Amino acid sequence: MQFFTKYKHKEKRLKHSVIRFAPLILVVYLVIQAFAAFQAEDKAAVMARNRDYIKDITLAMANKLDDIFSNSLKSVEALAKLSSNDIRDGQMNSVFLAELEKMIQFDHLNFTDSSGMTLKTTGEKVYSGNKWYFTDGIKGNSGIFVMMPTNTSMAYILFYAPVYIQGKIVGILSTSFDENSIKRFLDYKVYGAHASAGIVNTEGKSLIALESMKMQQTSIQGLSKDNFRKFLYTSKFDEENRNNIIRAYATRTPSSYKFNGNTDEIQGYIAPLRTVPLSVYSNFPTEASRSLYSMGIQAGRMLQALLILIFAGYIIYLMIVQLLIRRNEARQNRLANYIAKAENAIARAMIYVDAENGTFEDLSIKPMPFPKTGQLDNLVEGFIQYNDDMQNGDDFRTFFNVTIKERKVLNYIPSVVFCSTKPNGKKEYITMVYIPVEVKKDVVYKGIILFRNITSEKSKEIEANRKLSQALNAAREASNAKTTFLFNMSHDIRTPMNAVMGFTAMAKKHIEEKETIKKYLDKIDIAGKQLLSLVNQVLEMSRIESGKIILSEQKCNLENVIKALSTTYGSHAETKGILFTATITNLEHKMVLIDSDRINQIAANIIGNAIKYTNENGSIMCTLEEEKCDREGYGMYTLVVEDSGIGMSSDFIEHIYDEFTRESSTTVSRIQGTGLGMTIVKKLTDIMNGTIKIDSKKGQGTKIAVSIPMKWCKDLSPETAEQKTVTTIPLKDMKVLLVEDNEMNREIAEEILTENGLVVDTANDGDIAVDKVRRAPPGAYNLILMDVQMPRMNGYDATKAIRKLEDPQKSKVPIIAMTANAFEEDKKNALAAGMNGHLAKPIDVQKLIQTLTNFR
Repeated sequence: MQFFTKYKHKEKRLKHSVIRFAPLILVVYLVIQAFAAFQAEDKAAVMARNRDYIKDITLAMANKLDDIFSNSLKSVEALAKLSSNDIRDGQMNSVFLAELEKMIQFDHLNFTDSSGMTLKTTGEKVYSGNKWYFTDGIKGNSGIFVMMPTNTSMAYILFYAPVYIQGKIVGILSTSFDENSIKRFLDYKVYGAHASAGIVNTEGKSLIALESMKMQQTSIQGLSKDNFRKFLYTSKFDEENRNNIIRAYATRTPSSYKFNGNTDEIQGYIAPLRTVPLSVYSNFPTEASRSLYSMGIQAGRMLQALLILIFAGYIIYLMIVQLLIRRNEARQNRLANYIAKAENAIARAMIYVDAENGTFEDLSIKPMPFPKTGQLDNLVEGFIQYNDDMQNGDDFRTFFNVTIKERKVLNYIPSVVFCSTKPNGKKEYITMVYIPVEVKKDVVYKGIILFRNITSEKSKEIEANRKLSQALNAAREASNAKTTFLFNMSHDIRTPMNAVMGFTAMAKKHIEEKETIKKYLDKIDIAGKQLLSLVNQVLEMSRIESGKIILSEQKCNLENVIKALSTTYGSHAETKGILFTATITNLEHKMVLIDSDRINQIAANIIGNAIKYTNENGSIMCTLEEEKCDREGYGMYTLVVEDSGIGMSSDFIEHIYDEFTRESSTTVSRIQGTGLGMTIVKKLTDIMNGTIKIDSKKGQGTKIAVSIPMKWCKDLSPETAEQKTVTTIPLKDMKVLLVEDNEMNREIAEEILTENGLVVDTANDGDIAVDKVRRAPPGAYNLILMDVQMPRMNGYDATKAIRKLEDPQKSKVPIIAMTANAFEEDKKNALAAGMNGHLAKPIDVQKLIQTLTNFR
C-alpha cells in the first residue's frame, strides 16, 4: 500500500511539473544570453589588451635591434683600428682574418683593399669596387649597408669602417649579419606561444618577412622574394589599416594596425629603427590570443554547460518518473510473484510457535516427523526420536524447555544443530534457530523456528577435526618412537659397556696372570667393536633420514664384489661351522656404474644377519644374478642370500624394517644386535630405486632377495693378474707432529707412535700446530696427524694456514686427518682443505702404520 501511495504522489508532481517547466526554460535562456554578452565584452577587452601588449613588444624589439646595430658598428670600427698593425703592403693575411672572425659574433668578416678586391677568411678574393659601401668607406666613412633579398640571394646587413695606416686609408673592414641571424634576433614568446617579427624598408619591401604576411614573387620578375606592400592590398586589410601601415613605413613613424586572420582578428604594430631606414613590425600570435580568450570565458562556458546539463537532467528525470508510473502495475505484479515464491521457500522449513499457549504450527512444505499442529512437548519428542541427535537430546530439551518455554528475551540468537539421514544414506546437518517476533515487557509471546542446512560447513569442521586427530596421533607416535629409541639405545649401549667395565675390573684383579688378562682384553675389544658398530649404524640412520646420503657412482666389477664377500664372510662363517657359498649366474655385464660402498653395506648387513642367526652345521648361499631391466643401458641385478637359520615369524616380517626392532624369543635375545641393520638396508635400497623380497618361516631359515637397477659401462682397463709385493719400510726416527685436543686420545696416539720408533711432538690445538710448524726449521716434521674438531682453530683451517707458508718444505709437509668425523663427505672435506689422507677414530693401529709407511 505504501508503494502505491508513493507513486500516486509522483503522478501529482508530474501534473504540476509542466507549470514549473516554462519558467525554468525562461531562466536558462536569460542566463545563456547574459553569458553570451559577457563573452563578447570579454573578447573585446582581450583584443584591447593584445593591442597594447604587441605595441610594447614591437617598440622593445626596435630598441633591441638599434642597440645591436649600433654596437656592431662600433665593434667594426674598433676591429679596423686593431687590424691596421697586421696589414703589409696594403694587404691583410687571410689567416689573421680567420682568427679575427672567431673572436666576433658576426657571420662574416672581410677586408677590401684600396683597389676594390675583397679578401674572405677562406682566402677567396672577389671584386667589390662597385659596391656602395666601398665607395663610401674609401672616403673615410663608416656605416651600415642594407642588402635586400632577391630570388638568388638572401638578405643581410653589413657594417663597414675604413682601415688607416699612418693616416692613409688602405682598405675597408666589413662584417655582416645574414638573414638567418637577423631572424633569430626577431624571435620571441607571448604567453608561452612562439612568435616573430618582420622588417620592411621605406618602399614596402620585406627584408625579413613574416610567414603570415608573405607574398611570393617569381624569379622572372627579378624582384625581392617577398613584397610586403602587395600583401596590404589583399582582402585581409581594410583601407584605413592599409593606409596606416603604408604611412608608417614610408615616413618611418610608429602605428597600430589590425587585419583579418583565417579565424580571428589579428592585432599588430609597426615601429621605425633609428640606425637604418627600416621598420620592424609584429603581430600578436593567434595561439596566445585564443589562450587568453579561452581563459577569460572558460568559467562562463562551464557554468553555461552546467545549467544546460541540469536542465537536461531534470527533463530526463521527469521522463523516467512518467515511465515508472506507466510500468508500476506490471512491476507490482512481478514483486508480488517474487514475494510469494520467497514465502513458499521459507515455509518449507519454518515453524510458528505460540509460546504463550505452548503450541506450534508447522508451516513447512517438507514433511516433518510430527503433526502439523500440537503441543511443544510433542515437537521435542518428535525431533529426538526421528533424528540422530548429536547432543543425545540434551541440547534439544534445553532449546525448547529453557529458550522457548521460559519465554525469556536473550541477548543472543539461540540455536541447536542436529543430524538427519537422507533416503540415500548420506547425513545432513541442520541448524535450528529461534527468533522472537512478538515481545511484550521482556516476555516472548510468539516466535518462529527457522532451519538452515550447514552440511558443507559441518563437513569441513569434521574433516579439520579428523586431520587434527591424525596430527595428534602422529605426534604421539613420534614421542613413543623417541622413547623407544632412547630405551633401546640405553639397553644396547649398556650391554657392551657392562662387558667393558666388568672385564676391566676383573683384569685389575688378575694383573699378574697374562693369559687371563689377554682373554679379558679380547672380550673388551669385542665389546668395543660392538659399541662402535652401534654408533656407526645410529649415525648412518640419522644421515639417511636427514637426506645427507649422496650416491657416488663409480665403475665397479661385480665379480670382485662377490669374491670379496666370499673371502670376508666365508672365513667368518667357517669359524661358526657354517657352510658359506657365493656364486654368480647369468652375469653378462660385470662392469657397472654404482656406489660400491653402499652395495657392500647392504650385502654386509644381510650376510652378517644370516651368519648371526644360523646355527652350527647350517648353510648360507649367496647368489648374484643379472636380469633384464626396462631402462635402456641398465640391468636388474639381484643379490639373493638364503640361510638355514632360525627364521622369522610372519608377524615380525611386517615390522622388520622398523628401527630397533628385534624378534622377541629366547634364541634371539642371546644374540647381540641393534635392530637397525635391515632398516638401513631398506632405506639404501629405496634410495637406489631397488626392491627387497623376504621369505622366511620360523625354524626353516630365511631368503632375502635385493634387486637394484645398475647402469652398464665398458671395461676400459681390463684386469690383469699381478703379483703385488708389499715392502715394509721402517718408521724409526720418523718425525711426526700430533695435533689432538683430547688429552686421552693424544696419550694413546703418542704411545702407539713411540712404540713404533717415531719421534713425536704434540700440539693441543690448531693454532699451536701452525705456530710450531712456522717456527720449526725446514724438515723438522716428516708428517702431521691432524684432528679436525678443536676449540680455537679446527683442523681444516690449520691445514689451510700451513699450506700458505712461504717455505715449500713446510707448506708441502704431508698432513693426515685423524678424526672421529668418519663419513665419506668428511674424507672429501679433508682432501678439499689440503690434507693428504684420512684416518677414522677409534684408531686402527694397522691402518695407521700402513698410512705412515705410505708417506715415509
